[in-house]
Amino acid sequence: MVRRWGLVVGLAVAALVIALPIALHPVLRADLAEETGLLLFAGWAPLLIGGIMAWAVVRGFGDRDRLDRRVRQALDGHPLTRELVWLGVFLACFVLLIILLSQVFQLYGAHTGADLNMSASLVSRLLFLFTLPILVMDRSGITVDGKGTAMPAVALKVSTPWRWLGLIPAAVVLVLAGYSLIPRVGLPPLSLSLIGFVLAFALIALCEEIFFRAMLQTRLEVLMGRWGGIVAATVVFALTYAIVQPFDEVSQLPGDDAGYVIALSLLSYGPAGLLYGYLWSCYRNLWLNVIIRIGMFIVLMPLDLDIGITT
Repeated sequence: MVRRWGLVVGLAVAALVIALPIALHPVLRADLAEETGLLLFAGWAPLLIGGIMAWAVVRGFGDRDRLDRRVRQALDGHPLTRELVWLGVFLACFVLLIILLSQVFQLYGAHTGADLNMSASLVSRLLFLFTLPILVMDRSGITVDGKGTAMPAVALKVSTPWRWLGLIPAAVVLVLAGYSLIPRVGLPPLSLSLIGFVLAFALIALCEEIFFRAMLQTRLEVLMGRWGGIVAATVVFALTYAIVQPFDEVSQLPGDDAGYVIALSLLSYGPAGLLYGYLWSCYRNLWLNVIIRIGMFIVLMPLDLDIGITT
């Protein structure tokens, strides 16, 4: 029953969360009307085309059924419900810690003149989206019940050639997004600070893809079906960014009205999260997700964030 209705319930919740603020928030409606063209051609259209290409490539050259069986075998015997509760606890702790560290580092930075906002993002993600989930819940595949070591090998030790064909739709998305945006905003100039920022974001992306896709979405797929799991994980991903955005160097969105920010986060992080989730469900290759997120980050970095397209 959960697998049958998981997609319907997930889409209904997402639509409701988006539709209500749009209906009740005239500023958001005006902003969306003003930037619809850019959102469509630089954001949503490349992601949609990339998703279609991912489907075509895996259908023509892949063996997703066999890969799905490997995933189910890797999770066989895992206490999935309990693991999802653990993931929820870690996610709540991540939100609380990034808020706390942001306030502490802001106060400390005011005295020293140092910008420590990225440090808060990194520390919070490394602790609660990577280290503790691995040690306490998964421990590289060994759960608290000691069952299974296969999932990390599926996600990270990718030796089957067709599972790297996801680079094709990833490259198409980046080319189309770059074609729409780079002539308008340009590329960021190469510098040591840019390199450091990109490397920091690569670490952030790795932590998030392990948590939201490899851990959270995979378990939700088993319980809710493929698209139910993808949509549910995407909604959690977007809402998390909406909550932490005032305190997070990576995910700042314009506005301080809760309804405005939540709807805008779902409209921007939502489509991106759907593509990341679909790539993961097709290829189970975390490196593809990290690569496309780094590429999108570089393309979108110069863009004025009040447009609402984010990485």
